[in-house]
Amino acid sequence: MIEEIIGYLAGIFIMISFIPQVIKSYKTKNVGDISLGLIIATIIGTIFWIIYGVMIDSMPLIIMNIIFGITVLYQLYLKIKYEK
Repeated sequence: MIEEIIGYLAGIFIMISFIPQVIKSYKTKNVGDISLGLIIATIIGTIFWIIYGVMIDSMPLIIMNIIFGITVLYQLYLKIKYEK
């Protein structure tokens, strides 16, 4: 039980670290300083975390990384949409 709580907390704090950038990108429509390489690497890493979560049957890893993956994919969408 404590392991799952720690897993969910880890996922929440990782997501919290990324959300301000997504909000700023959405509001300002300025994505010039965001690295496409960072976004792509984060998406790839998130996919591997989801696969790993499935392999070890860890719902916190699976759920939090799916949510985080959606957030990062939205940042990618903003990057593509607003890139000059």
